[in-house]
Amino acid sequence: MRVASILVGLLLTPAARAGLAGWDFRRPEDLKGWAATHDLSELTHSAEGMGLRISGPDPYTVGPRRDYPPGVPLRMIVRLRSEQSGTARIYYFTRRASEAQCVRSDMKGGDWTELRVHLPPLGSGYRIRPNLPGSSGLCVVQSIRFEEARPIPEPKWPRPVAMELKSGAPHIESGNLLLSQAGSRQEDFLLTVDGKSMAIGWNRQLIGWLDADKPAWIKVDAAARLDRQENKIVETTTVRDSGGAQWTIRRSYAPAAGSGAIDVDTSIVVDRDRKVIFLPMLGLFPGVNSFGAAKTQALFPGLEYLDNEPSSSEADVIGPASHRQVPDSLKITFPMMSVVADGRYVGLIWKQEPEFAAMFDSPDRLFDSGGHAMGVIFPGSDGANRIEGSLLPEEARTLKANEPLVLHATIIGGLAGDATAAVRQYVTLRGLPPAPHKMGTQSFSSMMAAGWLDSQVRGGNEYRHAIPGKFAPHPAADAAMFQDWLARRVADPKTKQRLTDAAREALAHVDASDYDSATVSHIGHPVQSLLYGHVEENARRAEQRGLALLARFQADGSVRYHPPENGLDLGKTNPTPEANGLAAPLVTQMLQDASVSGNRELIAQGVRLLRAMDKFSGTVPRGAQTWEVPLHTPDILASAYLVRAYLLGFELTGEQHFLEQAKYWAWTGVPFVYLTAPAEPVGPFASVPVFGATQWRAPVWMGLPVQWCALVYADAIYRLAPRDPAGPWTQIADGIVISGIQQTWPAGSDPQRQGLLPDSFSLRSQQRHDPAINPGTLMAAAARLYGGLPLYDFHRFAKSGLLVHAPGSITELSDEATATEFTVQSGWDRPYYILVAGLRSKPRVSINDVQIALREPNEYVEPAGRLVLQFSGKGRIAIQAE
Repeated sequence: MRVASILVGLLLTPAARAGLAGWDFRRPEDLKGWAATHDLSELTHSAEGMGLRISGPDPYTVGPRRDYPPGVPLRMIVRLRSEQSGTARIYYFTRRASEAQCVRSDMKGGDWTELRVHLPPLGSGYRIRPNLPGSSGLCVVQSIRFEEARPIPEPKWPRPVAMELKSGAPHIESGNLLLSQAGSRQEDFLLTVDGKSMAIGWNRQLIGWLDADKPAWIKVDAAARLDRQENKIVETTTVRDSGGAQWTIRRSYAPAAGSGAIDVDTSIVVDRDRKVIFLPMLGLFPGVNSFGAAKTQALFPGLEYLDNEPSSSEADVIGPASHRQVPDSLKITFPMMSVVADGRYVGLIWKQEPEFAAMFDSPDRLFDSGGHAMGVIFPGSDGANRIEGSLLPEEARTLKANEPLVLHATIIGGLAGDATAAVRQYVTLRGLPPAPHKMGTQSFSSMMAAGWLDSQVRGGNEYRHAIPGKFAPHPAADAAMFQDWLARRVADPKTKQRLTDAAREALAHVDASDYDSATVSHIGHPVQSLLYGHVEENARRAEQRGLALLARFQADGSVRYHPPENGLDLGKTNPTPEANGLAAPLVTQMLQDASVSGNRELIAQGVRLLRAMDKFSGTVPRGAQTWEVPLHTPDILASAYLVRAYLLGFELTGEQHFLEQAKYWAWTGVPFVYLTAPAEPVGPFASVPVFGATQWRAPVWMGLPVQWCALVYADAIYRLAPRDPAGPWTQIADGIVISGIQQTWPAGSDPQRQGLLPDSFSLRSQQRHDPAINPGTLMAAAARLYGGLPLYDFHRFAKSGLLVHAPGSITELSDEATATEFTVQSGWDRPYYILVAGLRSKPRVSINDVQIALREPNEYVEPAGRLVLQFSGKGRIAIQAE
């Protein structure tokens, strides 16, 4: 039986009290054994406690060895005041600190606060190492104390049971979703979709409260009164607890505004104050007496994205963080859960409030229903008031007499073979949050200029990918491009000149044939040569690279994960050595190289390899970050690469199937994006990278945005948006970009990091974390937001077979077998180049109705069938076969 930790009292036996002695640093003698170990310039004592002066990015102090009572789970409370916000890390160890023995807690600087973290049973000879928040300033630790986390057994939870509906049972219908009431007790309903039983309600419940500080339980098994009011059903149940208080539970069910949705409002009132430890608000049990514990997919945004596999498993994260049945609400990217089976789905959407916690288990091991469990309970979950995964909190929450506790929720259901249908319905019903405030063009440009010119990513005329760490500076043509882009937008003449000079000097350090490949950004397009020349040399290099990539694929088109010889096998929890996110970036690169070169055989091979990825259709995006994250882990970067690969496939072939796949994979990325506001100002559209942890242990990325991954996804859905105008892609991409701007270190805030994008961002403390990434990834996506025109565009003309690449937009298309016309517009106020590949013979070319000669600066490369044209501003190009 599962147990939950709850603090019933603070009194300990003398032996336990001695074993749990902590430190009160207001007493000088308690500083004995503590030292300014790392990135601390001094350790002092005052009446307030132990003062630690922070002098670097990784400040920590290590305490003396202590013995703790074996077999006793602990709660550690650290009272401190830090000048800086951040994430405090507490290591506990006997020999050396490791991420496997570490707990984290976000905190805001300025005021006294208490960090409360859970520790497993320790034993003899343990040391405590607090890693302090921030990289400078003073942190005062007043005390560290321990409490025994006294577990009490959970009650024997009653199993929800299927009911038999009477003829003419009251029901609510919305689309093909039908809710039928049996009426024998509260939440005694059956959900069907298109005539098939899909879920039952939470029809056998307990309410938990503290009676004289001891848990007491109320069976909610009284008959419910049903009232039909127009198209609404109102269900009322009353029960009394052992102390005589009356609890009134009222739910109303009515069709929602959208099809396949039923609104449920739950109101619970007790007529005396009660300290509540468990109060069920609303629940669904999909699969009970129908499809059972199996499923096609299940989704809990921010935490679980499942094929037919168990939730809260250790396939992606090992240890306490794998317990996701009742998570910290901050980790939920938007309040929705769903289960898919038999070509149908059911789910739950609710209004997210601090008072409520979400409950999700697939299959259901919480109540042993034989299906799956999802629901909303009271009290809430804030990362400190309960051990994650536990149905019971550690501290009761008082429900005031006669003050209704109200939950607004919606049951959803419909026909679908995968979980993206529930995501689409959530967006339809709830919409997207307003985009955060957009920084002005001048402020944005100045911030990005500070990143390129004055942060530590610049190493002379070369650029690092990020700082700090082992990121050596290297030649970067995209750094030149982005600085040229900024020079055309900043108002300050001195900054404009510095950017122009830096761009010229950066480009001088790049081999001309590497213009399109010598980059520091996570987002790459073959655009630098279109701005700076040597287009044909870069096209040849692309062709060579694409042909070389063929060796990375098996004969059947698969890409296999190979563990490092002397490292962790990050593929061991995946059923096969393959993942869609492992193959997609290689296929994307090959298709991009094929489109640049125009090599017909390379295009055919790329399309063949794209078709081989169809075996992943309708599955979970996984495995794009196997340099540190397990192959099995759901991953927004996989969504991004899959969108890009299939969109390129559609652009190269015109096959509608590839476009439909691109749309599908775009929807799979949405659950990683915060569509509610868990924190301010940074919150909406911040995005977590994966639903797992680095090397299964730490950092745990759920609830910890990594915006560079989302920016790669934003770039992909920006390109998808014109092909799927009904989708929400531009709005989501804009939100992701603006959130990335919010997360960036402002100009002047940190000389080393100004203008750089943090690798991760803590929402509670609103704190940025290293490494600090060069501005290119953000700028590659933000150019659309601020420039109006894309940095790069590509179009294939189906009849003529021409492949056109331009550093701007390609519009006003006319396509005939022997004549192709189009308009190019770029935001550059200088000459640039257009690449046309796929020609079969030397063409006649006109620009703005004037025929031009194909000689320098224009070029036709006959063996390769490539045409390079120099161009300026906006104009119309006509290409005719001779």
